[in-house]
Formats: sequence, C-alpha cells, structure tokens
Amino acid sequence: MEAILFLQETLILDQLVYAAGVALSRGRAGTAEAAGLEVVSLSGEAVQDLVPEWRALEEREPAAATAFQSCDLILHWARCFSNERNELRVVAVRERGELVLVWPLAVEAGPFGRIACWAGDPVGQYGDVVAARGAAREVWIEAAFAEIGRWEDIGFLCLRGVREDGAIAEWLARKGRPLGSPEQALVFDAAPFADAEAFASARWPELKRNRRRMKKLAEIGNVEFGIAGPGEEARALVARAFAFKREWLAERGLYGRALIDSRTEECLLALAGDPASAIAVSSLSVGGEIAAVEIGFRRGGRHYAYMGSFSPAFAKQGPGNLTTEFTIRDCIGQGLGEYDPLPPAADYKLAWSNASVPVHDYGIVLTWGGYAALAWASILRPAAKALYEKLPLTVRRYLRK
Repeated sequence: MEAILFLQETLILDQLVYAAGVALSRGRAGTAEAAGLEVVSLSGEAVQDLVPEWRALEEREPAAATAFQSCDLILHWARCFSNERNELRVVAVRERGELVLVWPLAVEAGPFGRIACWAGDPVGQYGDVVAARGAAREVWIEAAFAEIGRWEDIGFLCLRGVREDGAIAEWLARKGRPLGSPEQALVFDAAPFADAEAFASARWPELKRNRRRMKKLAEIGNVEFGIAGPGEEARALVARAFAFKREWLAERGLYGRALIDSRTEECLLALAGDPASAIAVSSLSVGGEIAAVEIGFRRGGRHYAYMGSFSPAFAKQGPGNLTTEFTIRDCIGQGLGEYDPLPPAADYKLAWSNASVPVHDYGIVLTWGGYAALAWASILRPAAKALYEKLPLTVRRYLRK
C-alpha cells in the first residue's frame, strides 16, 4: 500500500498508465480522421514545404505562441543545431485543408535514449504550439500528441518553459508531470500606462537611480540610445553582446550553457541579418563607445528581452539599467503590451515589473524506457546543477574550461 501511495504522490502511476496507452495506440490511426483532421509529421527538407502555410498561420494569428516558435527562428535554429544527434521534427494539423496548428520539436539522442523537447533550445526560452484560436484547439493538440505517440523512437517528451497563459498550458497541466516547481516570469504590463510620460510619473524607484546613472555617464561622453532591427548594425551589436556576456560569465565562474555553445551566437547572428526575423537589438553608447546591449524579439504585442550585457568599462555606471528603461519606453511608444525579461526571477527584473506569469516544466513518458529520462530531467539534472552552483569559484572556472 505504501508503494502505491508513493507512486500516486509522485504522479508516476498516471504516467505508467499513460505510457501503456501510448504503446497500445501506436500503429493506429487514432481519432484525427474522425474529427476531420489531417495530421502529418515532417522532418529534414520536408519542413520547407510547410513554411508558406506556417508563415500564413502566424500572420492570421500574430499572438499565437511566443517569439521562440516563429517559423524563421525555428528554421535558423535547425540550420545551426541539427546534426546526427539532433533533428527538427514538426507536427502539422490541418482542418478542412487549412493549417491550424504547428508543434515544433527537437528529437535528440541523450544518455537515456531519444527524447523530444521544444525546438529552439537553447535559443528558445519559452515553449508552446503555434495554434489558431478556437474551441477546437485542444482537439488539435490531442491529435498532434497522438501523432507524436506513434513515433517509435521517442521515449520521453520534455517540455520546459511553458507560460501559464500559453496555448498548450491547460492541456499539459492535465497530461504532463511537473518537473520541479514553477518559476515566475516577472513582466512589465504596459496596460496601465497611456504613454511613456505616464510610465515615468509612476514613481518607479529605479527611475531615480537611473537619473543618477545618466548624469555619471554624461560626464564621460554623449549618451545615445537606439533599437536596431534586422541588418548589419544588429549583427554587429549581437556579436558585441556575446563578447560582453562571455567575459562576465568567465569572471564569475558561471556556466551559461547557451552562451558557451558557439552555435547559439551563430543562430542569433543569422537572425539579426534576416529581414523576416522579429529581432530588436537595443544599445546604449557613451561617447561613441557601446556601453550596453540588449537582444530582444518582438511578436504578438510582446517584447522578449532575450539577453542583456554591458561593457566592463562602464560596469560601475549601470548602463544595462538605463537600456532596460529606454527599451520599455520604446515598447510603450510602439503600442506593445508587455516587456518580458524572461525567467528566472531576479531583483533587477523585479525593479521593472508590475505583474508575473507562472512558467512550468513538464514531462510525459511515452515508453517504459522513458522513465530513465524522466528521472534525469526531474531529479538528477537539477541535483547536478545545484551541486555545480555550490562549488568554489575557482573550481567552477576550471570546469568551464
């Protein structure tokens, strides 16, 4: 009895039943045809055939998913990260001939077999499906999941970074097993502010500090702020941001999995040069020298602050804080509803936030062998990360090398 209670408490029992159901359903057509749906899996060059429909779906539904599921970001990610151990695999759902859902996944070989996770990692910070609005959305998600269940090479579905207001959030809350506790995305909600002046008059404590920072920087040289869309300027700023960030991480002995992988920078540089991408790169210069850079994406009325960095030469003057303020002001001026600095929560993000959104990680076991991957994702990996963070700075620096 105690063993059964333990299984129920850890939500493993329902995953056992779920894995059995998936195993039994493999090879069957499922209920998609009965619902009048066409569901297909695409990989490799075949994904290119979906691109016109995918982009058309995004145009019809600009708020569908997040910036990290945009067609162009996923395609650039696939070019940079696909190899013999990692491939892009997309599930497409059509209703009466019209594309209504895209589920982009990365299928990768890990130490415990092949698993599927959100395509875009580690560039992507949120995960979701690209789905049209409507009462049938969960039917489409269920049909897409049934298709994934027929992939015989996948044992575990690892879906991290799901905002609680995402298209797939309610479905995953019922079907998936939580991996750890939820994080909070601390966001700036622009709805209460009619314009940038209303924002400034709200007596944000950080605004007063920024006036002092601005004065100190102005004593060094002329202070200028700008936001660059896709182009050569954005590419140069992205390269500078990565150089600043790597130096900052090395000094503190921090890991930065995405940043030590050269493919991440390669992908961001490609996006910065692609006219179709939604990249927006903020920069603050002092006396003609770049002091701070923030790489962001804009989609569906939301600005995603992907990565901020600053020059060590100006670290004491806090140029990153000013860059954040000016970017928020621009968001308000452009009519964007939210500035999202992305999880995890931190004090410097709290200083500019007036709302928060829970963000969850989920896992779904698809085969009996997937339980080893579940144990890694839910227990072993978090323990290894916590152990690394407790190591002395000198040891962390050595391990980074």
